[in-house]
Amino acid sequence: MKIPEQMPQWMLDKWQGIADLLAETLSIPAALIMRAANQEMEVFITSNSENNPYHVGDKEDWHGLYCETVIKSKEKLLVANALTDKDWDRNPDIELGMVAYLGYPIFYPNKSPFGTICILDNKENHFSVLHEKILLQFKQVIELDLALVTSFEFQSSEMIQTIKEQQDKLKKQNKALQIAKEKAEEGSRLKSAFLQNISHEIRTPLNAVVGFSELLTMPDLTDEKRDYFASIIQKNSDQLLSIISDILTISAIETDQQKVNIEDTCLDSLLQDLEDIYRQKYDGKGIELIKKIPENLRGRKIKTDKTKVNQIITNLLNNAFKFTDNGSIEFGVELKNDVCEFFVKDSGIGIPENMQDEIFNRFTQTNETISDLYGGVGLGLSISKAFVELLGGEIWLKSEVGRGTNFYFTLPNQ
Repeated sequence: MKIPEQMPQWMLDKWQGIADLLAETLSIPAALIMRAANQEMEVFITSNSENNPYHVGDKEDWHGLYCETVIKSKEKLLVANALTDKDWDRNPDIELGMVAYLGYPIFYPNKSPFGTICILDNKENHFSVLHEKILLQFKQVIELDLALVTSFEFQSSEMIQTIKEQQDKLKKQNKALQIAKEKAEEGSRLKSAFLQNISHEIRTPLNAVVGFSELLTMPDLTDEKRDYFASIIQKNSDQLLSIISDILTISAIETDQQKVNIEDTCLDSLLQDLEDIYRQKYDGKGIELIKKIPENLRGRKIKTDKTKVNQIITNLLNNAFKFTDNGSIEFGVELKNDVCEFFVKDSGIGIPENMQDEIFNRFTQTNETISDLYGGVGLGLSISKAFVELLGGEIWLKSEVGRGTNFYFTLPNQ
């Protein structure tokens, strides 16, 4: 129970009146309300009566006090004459001349002790039944006051706690709203940048297709130039098809329309096909392509969506070749903890640490100049992440600027 740190003045005045009335009515030198705390008794209220040796704030350690006994026994105590009772002949109240005592314990509503209400006399006094009844009545009045005050304090404390909890909740909600607002603004900015970028990415190959298609109609065109123009049209058509395919794929992912086609997939054959494609595609670029697959996985088949796994690795290899000017690109698979762990490692430009948590988000590239320098619309990694999770795996990366990037993803070995 919360104990009030400071009693209200109206209650202090009331208790002072009780002590004064007791002393005056019963013709005794001292009527007290004592408070117990930390193994000591404190004079909380003392009567304004003649020959009263007690003062508010006086304290005494527990070592055989009248009030100490009342607190410990939780019962009434009557001592008619301490001078004739060996149990009390060392009581410190005797030094103040108080040899007779009658006291009752005072409790909080939860039955924990507050202190005592007592009367003392400087001469032998057996205190009558009337004395006991009067003291008991005032004890009950004081306990009612304590119940009222502690109840108010408890309710106030609950109210303060409730208000604090509501304030904390509002702060968290405001913070969450601010974060959501910032994310929405960032998402809007990224989408705007994406739309500008994709507009450029679509127009560039489309203009090339249209422009060189027109050139093919020139009457005096040589076979050499016709073949050259046709290769440009083919290259830009493939680029345009890739962009449109990514847009359609991300749209299907966002609307939960991506289907999974599980089939037996040979890991060795899958990686070999990719190696053949990329060796032919990037022959002469000066980058060493390394395929790694351990003996225990050669010829191994797992049940997965072969097309999606192919696209995941293709997206990662495309990024690796895009951002690597020299050195090597290594890709392959290992068996770890009963899952197939695929990897694509490059020695390219790397990804800044502050962007590594964002790189899989849609429309995100490491900075807004990347697309100008290297091209692309920033959907490949987002598609890869969605496909990996759709197939029951996870994807992550390790990277250091200027030293390259390692992508890893897992698939169930089933």
